[in-house]
Amino acid sequence: MTTNARKHKPQLTAEAAYENAHLVAKDLVERINELLFDMPAPYEDDHKINWAHVGSLNEVNNRLSAIVAFLDGTEE
Repeated sequence: MTTNARKHKPQLTAEAAYENAHLVAKDLVERINELLFDMPAPYEDDHKINWAHVGSLNEVNNRLSAIVAFLDGTEE
């Protein structure tokens, strides 16, 4: 790559960058839904819930709560 080619690198607009970031965020939310669906659900006979499950789900809830607080502007 020549120096001239580096100078004329295409400029990414804020709108295009935001659109890409928005699509990535939507994909991440979809993946989170899939992973939550795959976790043992309460009252399922084939999965005995243990304290590790409780701890994992509480950690998920803490992290998701932080994201919600960031998005709705109530983050401390």
